[in-house]
Amino acid sequence: MDWIEKKIDAIARDRNHGAAQLASSAIRILVSVCKRGRGKDLGQLASAVRQTALSLAKVRPSMAPIRNWSLVFSRRFHEKINDTTSLSEARQQGVLLGEELLAQQQRFVELQVKAARAILKNCKSLVTLSYSSTVESILRYGLPSSCRIVIAESRPLMEGRRLFKNLEHIFADLRVITDAQMGLAIPNTDLVLVGADTILADLAVVNKTGTYLSALVSHTHRRDFFVAADTYKINAAMDSGNCVLEAKSGRELWPQHEKHCDNVYFDITPAQLISGFVTEEGILDVAGMKPQVQKWQRLSQDFDI
Repeated sequence: MDWIEKKIDAIARDRNHGAAQLASSAIRILVSVCKRGRGKDLGQLASAVRQTALSLAKVRPSMAPIRNWSLVFSRRFHEKINDTTSLSEARQQGVLLGEELLAQQQRFVELQVKAARAILKNCKSLVTLSYSSTVESILRYGLPSSCRIVIAESRPLMEGRRLFKNLEHIFADLRVITDAQMGLAIPNTDLVLVGADTILADLAVVNKTGTYLSALVSHTHRRDFFVAADTYKINAAMDSGNCVLEAKSGRELWPQHEKHCDNVYFDITPAQLISGFVTEEGILDVAGMKPQVQKWQRLSQDFDI
């Protein structure tokens, strides 16, 4: 296994970071390929970047940002080196492109925080689930500090506790619950805000298990259910019918009975249960998201995947 494969494998095995953070790792891998890949000429370097991007696109099927940012890097790298004759210049172009895309990711979060303020300005209580770096930023910079936040811990690895630890010095009224208590918490809250690992072509959302249940409870009790996800989280090649949901070892649930435990990490929330998407383009409903899906469909066609 060479160094590129090892870095990609690290993304495959990562259980501590969300889709957006792993997408940043993917960009950095592609930058490393540009800086120290084995390509001896422009053609070999361009091929190495493309093949690495395609490998990254497949490594976590439930996490669309890894796929999209990798493919965008590859396409834009090829565009940038069209008029380049020097290998060293091409490598530098790859480094600059990586910096540009990482900055764009951060800008997207800032725009999502700004968009979210419209739905959060009068919010007195909110329920969320698991850990999302985007949701953390929205709560940290877009929510009044007097707001009550209830965090479902998200078993089996309880990523919600990470969100609690990151916010406990900001919000005085912060509560952690088991996922099974969402049916009790959501009827007594103003809205539910979750992240997303993937938005499918039919605008259903793939996210940590428990998301679908929280959406059903929100719908039953007429609470708004918002998904914080930039448009780079769209996977236009998958819909609810053919989506691949990652499953992990049953050991995480019950080590003594590993073979008898199912441990599917993600579930699918249908579009009709979603009040809106908090994106870098603003708050978009399902109709507003459809043109974004078409954009990513064209990219998939370019790479024939």
